[in-house]
Amino acid sequence: MASPQLHTVQFRRKLTDEQRTILLCAGKGDITKGFKDVLDCYAILWRLGYRPRIDLCDFLGVDKDEIENLVVGDSGED
Repeated sequence: MASPQLHTVQFRRKLTDEQRTILLCAGKGDITKGFKDVLDCYAILWRLGYRPRIDLCDFLGVDKDEIENLVVGDSGED
């Protein structure tokens, strides 16, 4: 398998059911829009000071146990 390249403009990967659900929910049924929305969320987190070495739950100040059982897409929100 080839290593990632910085100049990559397209990539293909098999999504798990959970990943597909996340992207579909983020994009209101459109995986491409969901992917862009997830990237936008990460960009906002980055500007706020989040870095990959930081635990995201700690950064956001949320209890991991409270969100552990939540399933994306089960809130009924549009």
